[in-house]
Amino acid sequence: MVRRLTPQWRRGRTGRLGRRSRGERAAIVGLSLAALFGIWTFVDDLALRLVLVVLLLLVLPAIVVIALDRRI
Repeated sequence: MVRRLTPQWRRGRTGRLGRRSRGERAAIVGLSLAALFGIWTFVDDLALRLVLVVLLLLVLPAIVVIALDRRI
C-alpha cells in the first residue's frame, strides 16, 4: 500500500536530450558553435549574420535527424 502511494522516479535518461549519447550531444553543440563562429567571423553584414543564425537554429533539428538517422 505504501509503495503505491509514493511517487515512482524514473531512473536513467528521459527527455529529448536523454536519447543522445554524451559524444553525440558534444558533437551537436561543438558543430553548432563552430558554425556560429564561422558566421560571425566571415560575414560582414550584421543583418545577414542575424538571418544566418536564425536559419541555423531553424534547420538544426533537421540536420541532427538526417545526420544521426534518429528522431529527436
